[in-house]
Amino acid sequence: MRDRFLQGLYRLMNSPFGAVLGGLVYGLWALGVNRHAGWPHAAVIGCAHWAMSVAITMGCVALMRTLFWLPRSPRNGALLAAGGSLLLTYTLLITVHTMIGTPNILVTLAPGMLPTIGFAVVFSSLLLRETADPAWRLSLERRQSNPEPAATRMNLDLVTSPLSGDRHARA
Repeated sequence: MRDRFLQGLYRLMNSPFGAVLGGLVYGLWALGVNRHAGWPHAAVIGCAHWAMSVAITMGCVALMRTLFWLPRSPRNGALLAAGGSLLLTYTLLITVHTMIGTPNILVTLAPGMLPTIGFAVVFSSLLLRETADPAWRLSLERRQSNPEPAATRMNLDLVTSPLSGDRHARA
């Protein structure tokens, strides 16, 4: 049961649907918090926050996968992946909100801090678990309802797992 939940969570965090859904929640929050600036400006802030949330989520997943493989140990890779993605996320969010004139940047970003930190920690932990337990990765592939073509699965293997050497060897 727990493995099934973690596999579903992993697929949702890796999907564009999960990014759009999370971005929608954040965009609506940004719209509501900044409504005192006038609805047209609040709508621009909400749309910008939605677009940034989707792009940052998809980009940070790729960034976290890349950062995870840089250090020699998987634990350091997980720490670097989580920290690097959070640094990039909040640098971009604060910069763009400053540029578009968001009046309450801290209030706009505050509710998303815990989910964003949670996303970074959980996703890097899932990467760590995937590396440490090859059986979990195999069961994830077996439980997918739509089997992927061999070429796509091979490309996924190149991104998500070491090809040779020790368990954290870089391809």
